[in-house]
Amino acid sequence: MLRREKIVSAARRLFIANGFHATGVAQIAKESGIAVGQIYRDFSSKEAIVAEIVHADCVLFLSADSLRCGIERGDPEFVWTWLADFVRPEAGESDPLFAEIVAEAARNPRVAAIFEEIREDVEGIMRSALAALVPGERLADRRAMLADLITATAMGLMQHRLLHNRSNSDLATDLVLKMIRREIAEMQAEAACD
Repeated sequence: MLRREKIVSAARRLFIANGFHATGVAQIAKESGIAVGQIYRDFSSKEAIVAEIVHADCVLFLSADSLRCGIERGDPEFVWTWLADFVRPEAGESDPLFAEIVAEAARNPRVAAIFEEIREDVEGIMRSALAALVPGERLADRRAMLADLITATAMGLMQHRLLHNRSNSDLATDLVLKMIRREIAEMQAEAACD
């Protein structure tokens, strides 16, 4: 629906420029050229607009369908590339928006619920990626812990990129990727001994 896309696009620009709290529905209406009443036909609240943005960003960022294809093909290099891209995404204009949403999730139960739902989806996809590299039920708990660690670390690295220069963030990311590879190699060695 074109109207929804205009609303989301305008809200994204305003949230990036002004932050979540400093942006109201009236500003979104003005920026999008869509009346406030029309906005409320498509979205019940500003948080609902945030949910749409977060969901769209996650779908785009996660590339879950292509990951599933890589897993089905039994292509471990594709899975490794996906993991590296997850930990080291291209810097984008939405990075400050993501930081804003994370901060808002700490204050706003509705945004927190949206964020938690997305986080659970991300971790589910991450567990599938790790299971493709280290199959077997015996290591499921360890894979789940690694998935949680990778997700939390990736969020921290995004914050790091916002606060520090790119070269420092790249060095930190390289270290994280080495640690992930080492942990997966250890799990693979354990699985081979079974």
